[in-house]
Amino acid sequence: MPNNPFPLPKPHSDPTWLLSATLFFALDILLALAGLLLDPSLISGAPAWLKPLKFALSTFLFCPALAWMLHRLPRFPRLTTLLGRITALCLILEILLIDLQALRHTTSHFNYSTPLDSLIFATMGIGIACVSLITFVFLVLSFLQALPSRPLLWAIRLSLLLALAGMAVGPLMTLPTPQQLAASSATHTMPVVGAHTVGAPDGGPGLPLTRWSADHGDLRIAHFVGLHAMQILLAPFWLASTRLRTIFRRTLPWLFATASLTIATFAIVLVQALHGQPLLHPGLLTQLVWIALAILAAITLFPRQEQAQ
Repeated sequence: MPNNPFPLPKPHSDPTWLLSATLFFALDILLALAGLLLDPSLISGAPAWLKPLKFALSTFLFCPALAWMLHRLPRFPRLTTLLGRITALCLILEILLIDLQALRHTTSHFNYSTPLDSLIFATMGIGIACVSLITFVFLVLSFLQALPSRPLLWAIRLSLLLALAGMAVGPLMTLPTPQQLAASSATHTMPVVGAHTVGAPDGGPGLPLTRWSADHGDLRIAHFVGLHAMQILLAPFWLASTRLRTIFRRTLPWLFATASLTIATFAIVLVQALHGQPLLHPGLLTQLVWIALAILAAITLFPRQEQAQ
């Protein structure tokens, strides 16, 4: 029996640029770790090189997953290869600009304090807008494909859909907060436009490692869940040739159940953040919704052994 249950009939899109970008992000992770060790400065209350590290880790996970998916879509290989290259370049540019701002000991996002800072943030915004548009194109192209494995095809489609939903949270962070609008009416300036914290300025107490707000809502949580849901949905297919293959059922019901639970998680953390509730201290209604989702997940994803047989 072959190790790969879904053999490719022929080479499809070329993943070289996305995989090369992955190597770049791996090196950038090492750079950010060195920065954390050698640079004690703080930006908005957090270590200066923590944000570069988080973004490098995120793109390090995103690019190979995207390359893996595109390489399994048989149609439009030239178009997907071209768009994959543009995606790699846009993400590399974003990471370079985030590193630059860390070197300058200033914020990379929402920063309009100087013309240079405004230009850097605008450039990052254009790059991420391009990545979002390309992800939407990939999603459309995935519905014009046919694969021997329907679960694999739907895993790709749902992964792209959730990634697009995660990217859509980004524009919500760029809107000026009520506090910023009130301050601008008095000073006629707005050096900071937008925030990821809801209910307080950015830079307050944060959770370990992630620095997500510990006391208020944080839109970065939904952003993270959407972007990296693909690691959950694609895991059964990555692990198909390993001993762990029996843990996951590569079936459409399992896939749709997992995707539905992930979409529900995304929706809950997004609404929770918009209401200013911290992740670990939600309101009573949100707690009840979390409990209901946990029970549903236990029933859906871990059926009794006799049902599985």
